[in-house]
Amino acid sequence: MGLRSALTTVALVVAVAGTGYQPVAAQGLRVSTHVYDLNAQAATGQKSAVSGSLSIFHHGKVYDYVDAADEIVVLDLTERRFTILNTARQLRTSLDFDEMRHLLNSRGPAAEEYIADILKSRRPESKAVAELLRFQMNPEFDQQYDGATGTLQLQAPTWKYEVTTTAEMDADLVQHYLLYADRMAQLNHLLHPGALFPEPRMALNAALRELQRLPLTVRLDLRPTEPLHLRAEHRFTSGLQDDDLRRIARWEAALDSDTLQTLSFRSYQQTVLVASRK
Repeated sequence: MGLRSALTTVALVVAVAGTGYQPVAAQGLRVSTHVYDLNAQAATGQKSAVSGSLSIFHHGKVYDYVDAADEIVVLDLTERRFTILNTARQLRTSLDFDEMRHLLNSRGPAAEEYIADILKSRRPESKAVAELLRFQMNPEFDQQYDGATGTLQLQAPTWKYEVTTTAEMDADLVQHYLLYADRMAQLNHLLHPGALFPEPRMALNAALRELQRLPLTVRLDLRPTEPLHLRAEHRFTSGLQDDDLRRIARWEAALDSDTLQTLSFRSYQQTVLVASRK
């Protein structure tokens, strides 16, 4: 059993949630993100894109659009909830922060029970998978920061981050982006079984928060425990263009459409999971 299958099983029975969002947000910030598979790039000599997304901060909301998933996630800081729209399937769901926090409280015991089951299997890879799952629940890194280059490194035996950073954005924008990044890491783990746990990325965000810097690139390396080597590239732009405002208007209109089917969060998750396996 590999890490991804273990994560999928855990994610089906537990949820990840966040705490502490204040009802304020950075205004007029645009962030484009592209993630690349560095293992594939090493094999072919060309960039291999895994995913791309666009995040727009505007009037107390953050709109996160992933083209490949046909999903729009709206984080409403005033209402303290996520609303998710799947345009291809005309589905809508929502998850408020209180429900997320309640689900979080049940995660630890369920994950530990599953880890115990992994170890009982006595498969050759069981110990490594169990250790990596435990690390994700309570990560501890050796941190190094080079002020001359703005490079941040978080090192652990099974998990490595290398981040190029910038301090060119306003400190308030930095704080709001990193809070958003925390919550999206949690939501993505909950929405997409098999995704990595959010705690390691939240540890990275905490280090960036302390340094008052934004990540321009983030390299994640889980080798040799897992063959996962990724690089995320972020581009931050202050202020919104007319195209961004038109996108927001379209998304808001789509969310208000009478043709959408509204599901509970669990039903939505199960529907998307089943569809992804077809």
